[in-house]
Amino acid sequence: INLVRIALECRNIENENERIDCFYSKLNQILDLTGLQLHRRFEFQKTAAPKQFPLLMSVLWEGCEQVKDENTIEKVINQGTLGIGFIGLAEALVALVGKHHGEDEQAQKLGLEIVTYMKDRVNEFSEKYQHNYSVLATPAEGLAGRFTRRDKKDFGLIKGITDREYYTNSNHVPVYYQCSAHQKAKTEAPYHDLTRGGHIFYVEIDGDATHNPDAILTVVDMMDKYNMGYASVNHNRNRCLKCGYENSDTKLTRCPKCGSDEIDRLQRITGYLVGTTDRWNSAKLAELNDRIIHE
Repeated sequence: INLVRIALECRNIENENERIDCFYSKLNQILDLTGLQLHRRFEFQKTAAPKQFPLLMSVLWEGCEQVKDENTIEKVINQGTLGIGFIGLAEALVALVGKHHGEDEQAQKLGLEIVTYMKDRVNEFSEKYQHNYSVLATPAEGLAGRFTRRDKKDFGLIKGITDREYYTNSNHVPVYYQCSAHQKAKTEAPYHDLTRGGHIFYVEIDGDATHNPDAILTVVDMMDKYNMGYASVNHNRNRCLKCGYENSDTKLTRCPKCGSDEIDRLQRITGYLVGTTDRWNSAKLAELNDRIIHE
Protein backbone atom coordinates (compact mmCIF):
# COMPACT_ATOMS: atom_id res chain seq x y z
CA ILE A 1 0.00 0.00 0.00
CA ASN A 2 1.33 3.41 -1.01
CA LEU A 3 0.62 5.40 2.16
CA VAL A 4 2.09 8.54 0.62
CA ARG A 5 -0.37 8.67 -2.26
CA ILE A 6 -3.31 8.28 0.11
CA ALA A 7 -1.98 11.16 2.22
CA LEU A 8 -1.32 13.32 -0.85
CA GLU A 9 -4.93 12.89 -1.97
CA CYS A 10 -5.97 14.53 1.33
CA ARG A 11 -3.13 17.05 1.57
CA ASN A 12 -5.10 20.12 0.41
CA ILE A 13 -7.64 19.86 3.24
CA GLU A 14 -6.72 22.76 5.53
CA ASN A 15 -8.07 21.39 8.80
CA GLU A 16 -5.60 18.83 10.14
CA ASN A 17 -8.20 16.64 11.84
CA GLU A 18 -10.32 16.52 8.71
CA ARG A 19 -7.20 15.78 6.66
CA ILE A 20 -6.36 12.81 8.88
CA ASP A 21 -9.97 11.60 8.81
CA CYS A 22 -9.83 11.70 5.01
CA PHE A 23 -6.63 9.65 5.11
CA TYR A 24 -8.19 6.96 7.30
CA SER A 25 -11.28 6.79 5.11
CA LYS A 26 -9.21 6.19 1.98
CA LEU A 27 -6.87 3.79 3.79
CA ASN A 28 -9.86 1.80 4.98
CA GLN A 29 -11.14 1.41 1.42
CA ILE A 30 -7.72 0.28 0.19
CA LEU A 31 -7.41 -2.23 3.05
CA ASP A 32 -10.83 -3.69 2.26
CA LEU A 33 -9.86 -4.08 -1.38
CA THR A 34 -6.47 -5.60 -0.48
CA GLY A 35 -7.96 -8.07 1.99
CA LEU A 36 -10.53 -9.20 -0.57
CA GLN A 37 -7.94 -9.47 -3.35
CA LEU A 38 -5.70 -11.69 -1.22
CA HIS A 39 -8.67 -13.88 -0.29
CA ARG A 40 -9.67 -14.30 -3.94
CA ARG A 41 -6.11 -15.13 -4.92
CA PHE A 42 -6.03 -17.76 -2.19
CA GLU A 43 -9.33 -19.20 -3.45
CA PHE A 44 -7.66 -19.70 -6.83
CA GLN A 45 -4.38 -21.02 -5.46
CA LYS A 46 -6.05 -23.60 -3.23
CA THR A 47 -7.50 -25.39 -6.26
CA ALA A 48 -4.05 -26.74 -7.16
CA ALA A 49 -3.62 -30.48 -6.69
CA PRO A 50 -1.01 -31.93 -4.29
CA LYS A 51 0.67 -33.79 -7.16
CA GLN A 52 1.68 -30.45 -8.71
CA PHE A 53 4.17 -29.88 -5.86
CA PRO A 54 6.14 -33.11 -5.38
CA LEU A 55 8.98 -31.53 -3.37
CA LEU A 56 6.82 -29.39 -1.13
CA MET A 57 4.42 -32.28 -0.58
CA SER A 58 7.27 -34.61 0.35
CA VAL A 59 8.73 -32.83 3.39
CA LEU A 60 8.46 -29.06 3.32
CA TRP A 61 4.79 -28.35 3.92
CA GLU A 62 3.65 -29.09 7.45
CA GLY A 63 0.92 -31.72 7.42
CA CYS A 64 1.51 -32.52 3.75
CA GLU A 65 1.32 -36.27 4.38
CA GLN A 66 -2.31 -35.84 5.40
CA VAL A 67 -3.43 -34.29 2.12
CA LYS A 68 -1.51 -36.31 -0.47
CA ASP A 69 -4.65 -38.15 -1.51
CA GLU A 70 -6.93 -35.08 -1.49
CA ASN A 71 -7.88 -32.95 -4.45
CA THR A 72 -6.54 -29.60 -3.25
CA ILE A 73 -3.70 -28.11 -1.22
CA GLU A 74 -5.98 -25.80 0.75
CA LYS A 75 -5.20 -27.27 4.17
CA VAL A 76 -1.45 -26.84 3.90
CA ILE A 77 -1.27 -23.43 2.25
CA ASN A 78 -3.82 -21.92 4.64
CA GLN A 79 -1.10 -22.18 7.30
CA GLY A 80 0.81 -19.49 5.44
CA THR A 81 0.54 -15.73 5.76
CA LEU A 82 -1.27 -13.25 3.53
CA GLY A 83 0.83 -10.16 4.05
CA ILE A 84 -0.35 -6.58 3.54
CA GLY A 85 2.69 -4.36 3.24
CA PHE A 86 3.15 -0.59 3.20
CA ILE A 87 5.65 1.94 1.97
CA GLY A 88 6.31 5.57 2.88
CA LEU A 89 4.99 6.09 6.39
CA ALA A 90 7.55 8.90 6.88
CA GLU A 91 6.53 10.83 3.76
CA ALA A 92 2.83 10.22 4.46
CA LEU A 93 3.26 11.80 7.89
CA VAL A 94 4.98 14.82 6.33
CA ALA A 95 1.99 15.21 4.00
CA LEU A 96 -0.47 14.90 6.90
CA VAL A 97 1.19 16.85 9.74
CA GLY A 98 4.31 18.45 8.27
CA LYS A 99 6.93 16.23 9.95
CA HIS A 100 7.92 12.56 9.99
CA HIS A 101 8.04 10.29 13.02
CA GLY A 102 11.80 10.55 13.48
CA GLU A 103 11.70 14.28 14.12
CA ASP A 104 8.43 14.84 15.96
CA GLU A 105 6.68 13.01 18.82
CA GLN A 106 3.18 13.84 17.60
CA ALA A 107 4.05 12.48 14.17
CA GLN A 108 5.35 9.32 15.85
CA LYS A 109 2.07 9.03 17.77
CA LEU A 110 0.10 9.31 14.54
CA GLY A 111 2.40 6.84 12.77
CA LEU A 112 1.84 4.24 15.47
CA GLU A 113 -1.91 4.86 15.32
CA ILE A 114 -1.92 4.33 11.54
CA VAL A 115 -0.01 1.04 11.67
CA THR A 116 -2.05 -0.11 14.67
CA TYR A 117 -5.19 0.58 12.65
CA MET A 118 -3.80 -1.54 9.82
CA LYS A 119 -2.99 -4.34 12.27
CA ASP A 120 -6.51 -4.25 13.70
CA ARG A 121 -8.03 -4.41 10.23
CA VAL A 122 -5.93 -7.39 9.14
CA ASN A 123 -6.98 -9.16 12.34
CA GLU A 124 -10.57 -8.59 11.20
CA PHE A 125 -9.69 -10.08 7.82
CA SER A 126 -8.25 -13.15 9.55
CA GLU A 127 -11.58 -13.73 11.28
CA LYS A 128 -13.69 -12.89 8.25
CA TYR A 129 -11.82 -14.97 5.67
CA GLN A 130 -10.24 -17.55 8.01
CA HIS A 131 -6.70 -16.97 6.73
CA ASN A 132 -3.55 -15.75 8.49
CA TYR A 133 -3.40 -12.08 7.51
CA SER A 134 -0.52 -9.93 8.75
CA VAL A 135 1.00 -6.47 8.33
CA LEU A 136 4.39 -6.46 6.60
CA ALA A 137 6.98 -3.70 6.96
CA THR A 138 7.86 -3.84 3.28
CA PRO A 139 11.56 -3.67 2.24
CA ALA A 140 10.97 -2.81 -1.43
CA GLU A 141 13.51 -0.39 -2.89
CA GLY A 142 12.29 -0.90 -6.45
CA LEU A 143 8.64 -0.35 -5.61
CA ALA A 144 9.47 2.62 -3.40
CA GLY A 145 11.07 4.25 -6.43
CA ARG A 146 8.19 3.40 -8.76
CA PHE A 147 5.64 4.84 -6.33
CA THR A 148 7.65 8.06 -6.10
CA ARG A 149 7.96 8.48 -9.85
CA ARG A 150 4.24 8.01 -10.33
CA ASP A 151 3.28 10.39 -7.52
CA LYS A 152 5.80 13.01 -8.65
CA LYS A 153 4.15 12.95 -12.07
CA ASP A 154 0.64 13.30 -10.61
CA PHE A 155 1.26 15.68 -7.69
CA GLY A 156 4.44 17.49 -8.67
CA LEU A 157 7.63 18.08 -6.71
CA ILE A 158 6.76 18.49 -3.02
CA LYS A 159 9.51 19.18 -0.50
CA GLY A 160 10.02 16.39 2.00
CA ILE A 161 7.64 14.08 0.12
CA THR A 162 8.24 13.62 -3.63
CA ASP A 163 11.55 15.52 -3.92
CA ARG A 164 13.71 12.38 -3.74
CA GLU A 165 14.12 9.33 -5.94
CA TYR A 166 12.36 6.95 -3.59
CA TYR A 167 10.05 6.81 -0.58
CA THR A 168 11.25 5.44 2.73
CA ASN A 169 10.58 1.74 3.21
CA SER A 170 7.75 0.86 5.59
CA ASN A 171 8.09 2.55 9.01
CA HIS A 172 11.81 3.34 8.85
CA VAL A 173 13.19 6.72 9.79
CA PRO A 174 14.40 8.28 6.50
CA VAL A 175 18.07 7.59 5.78
CA TYR A 176 18.64 11.26 5.01
CA TYR A 177 17.54 12.28 8.50
CA GLN A 178 20.52 12.61 10.81
CA CYS A 179 19.98 10.94 14.17
CA SER A 180 21.75 8.53 16.49
CA ALA A 181 21.34 4.76 16.26
CA HIS A 182 19.69 4.90 19.66
CA GLN A 183 17.12 7.44 18.51
CA LYS A 184 16.45 5.41 15.36
CA ALA A 185 15.94 2.27 17.46
CA LYS A 186 13.66 4.03 19.92
CA THR A 187 11.52 5.35 17.07
CA GLU A 188 11.27 2.21 14.94
CA ALA A 189 11.09 -0.49 17.62
CA PRO A 190 7.39 -0.02 18.58
CA TYR A 191 6.41 -0.91 15.02
CA HIS A 192 7.94 -4.39 15.27
CA ASP A 193 5.13 -5.71 17.41
CA LEU A 194 2.60 -4.28 14.95
CA THR A 195 4.20 -5.73 11.81
CA ARG A 196 4.16 -9.43 12.58
CA GLY A 197 4.43 -10.33 8.90
CA GLY A 198 8.04 -9.11 8.87
CA HIS A 199 10.22 -6.19 9.98
CA ILE A 200 13.83 -5.16 10.39
CA PHE A 201 15.88 -2.55 12.21
CA TYR A 202 19.26 -1.78 10.68
CA VAL A 203 22.15 0.53 11.43
CA GLU A 204 25.14 1.60 9.38
CA ILE A 205 28.41 1.53 11.34
CA ASP A 206 31.42 3.60 10.31
CA GLY A 207 34.51 1.44 10.12
CA ASP A 208 34.99 -2.31 10.29
CA ALA A 209 32.77 -3.79 12.99
CA THR A 210 34.82 -7.00 12.89
CA HIS A 211 37.32 -5.31 15.16
CA ASN A 212 34.68 -3.55 17.22
CA PRO A 213 32.45 -6.15 18.91
CA ASP A 214 31.19 -3.52 21.33
CA ALA A 215 29.35 -1.87 18.42
CA ILE A 216 27.52 -5.14 17.70
CA LEU A 217 26.73 -5.66 21.37
CA THR A 218 25.27 -2.15 21.51
CA VAL A 219 22.77 -3.16 18.83
CA VAL A 220 21.96 -6.35 20.73
CA ASP A 221 21.39 -4.29 23.88
CA MET A 222 19.01 -2.01 21.98
CA MET A 223 17.12 -5.03 20.66
CA ASP A 224 16.68 -6.22 24.21
CA LYS A 225 15.77 -2.82 25.60
CA TYR A 226 13.20 -1.95 22.94
CA ASN A 227 11.90 -5.47 22.20
CA MET A 228 12.95 -5.58 18.54
CA GLY A 229 12.52 -8.85 16.68
CA TYR A 230 15.05 -8.54 13.85
CA ALA A 231 18.08 -6.30 13.34
CA SER A 232 21.08 -5.94 11.07
CA VAL A 233 24.45 -4.21 11.22
CA ASN A 234 26.01 -2.93 8.01
CA HIS A 235 29.66 -1.94 7.75
CA ASN A 236 32.54 -1.73 5.28
CA ARG A 237 35.62 -3.93 5.02
CA ASN A 238 38.47 -3.98 2.49
CA ARG A 239 41.23 -6.59 2.36
CA CYS A 240 44.43 -6.61 0.33
CA LEU A 241 44.73 -9.96 -1.43
CA LYS A 242 48.52 -9.69 -1.49
CA CYS A 243 49.47 -8.93 2.09
CA GLY A 244 46.20 -9.23 4.01
CA TYR A 245 46.03 -5.58 5.08
CA GLU A 246 42.50 -4.55 6.10
CA ASN A 247 40.68 -1.26 6.56
CA SER A 248 37.23 0.25 6.07
CA ASP A 249 38.00 3.12 3.70
CA THR A 250 35.24 3.12 1.07
CA LYS A 251 37.52 4.88 -1.43
CA LEU A 252 40.48 2.53 -1.10
CA THR A 253 41.99 1.58 -4.48
CA ARG A 254 45.57 0.72 -3.53
CA CYS A 255 46.99 -0.99 -0.46
CA PRO A 256 48.89 1.54 1.69
CA LYS A 257 51.06 -1.27 3.07
CA CYS A 258 52.34 -3.11 -0.02
CA GLY A 259 51.07 -0.97 -2.88
CA SER A 260 48.94 -3.71 -4.48
CA ASP A 261 45.76 -2.76 -6.31
CA GLU A 262 44.26 -6.22 -5.75
CA ILE A 263 41.72 -5.17 -3.15
CA ASP A 264 38.78 -7.28 -2.11
CA ARG A 265 36.05 -4.72 -1.40
CA LEU A 266 33.06 -5.64 0.69
CA GLN A 267 31.10 -2.46 1.12
CA ARG A 268 28.01 -3.90 2.79
CA ILE A 269 28.53 -6.75 5.22
CA THR A 270 25.27 -7.49 6.99
CA GLY A 271 24.89 -9.46 10.19
CA TYR A 272 21.38 -10.35 11.27
CA LEU A 273 20.25 -10.74 14.85
CA VAL A 274 16.95 -12.38 15.67
CA GLY A 275 15.44 -12.53 19.10
CA THR A 276 12.99 -11.33 21.71
CA THR A 277 13.62 -9.88 25.13
CA ASP A 278 13.53 -13.27 26.80
CA ARG A 279 16.21 -14.75 24.51
CA TRP A 280 19.09 -12.45 25.20
CA ASN A 281 20.94 -13.00 28.46
CA SER A 282 24.50 -12.65 29.71
CA ALA A 283 25.48 -16.09 28.42
CA LYS A 284 24.22 -15.26 24.93
CA LEU A 285 26.05 -11.95 24.90
CA ALA A 286 29.27 -13.60 26.05
CA GLU A 287 28.92 -16.22 23.33
CA LEU A 288 28.30 -13.54 20.68
CA ASN A 289 31.24 -11.48 21.86
CA ASP A 290 33.56 -14.50 21.74
CA ARG A 291 32.39 -15.40 18.23
CA ILE A 292 32.89 -11.89 16.89
CA ILE A 293 36.41 -11.69 18.26
CA HIS A 294 37.50 -15.07 16.89
CA GLU A 295 35.77 -14.95 13.53
